[in-house]
Amino acid sequence: MTEAFDFEKNMKDLKQLVSSLENGDLPIDQALKNFQQGVKISTDLKKYLDDSQKTIDENLSQLNLDSERKGDQNEV
Repeated sequence: MTEAFDFEKNMKDLKQLVSSLENGDLPIDQALKNFQQGVKISTDLKKYLDDSQKTIDENLSQLNLDSERKGDQNEV
């Protein structure tokens, strides 16, 4: 994932893979390839969401720290 991660494109790709698997018309070899690709995309999506959540949590923590510091300065 060195280039920019396109969450929406990956979700669309995953939905297409799932749909092709649910259809059940694929040869077993292709179904296995689609399944493996779906697992990889799913893992990448989860990592992206986890990293995004971590960034949000860090920013909120920093915002809370800044607010507390301003509150302490106003009390002095």
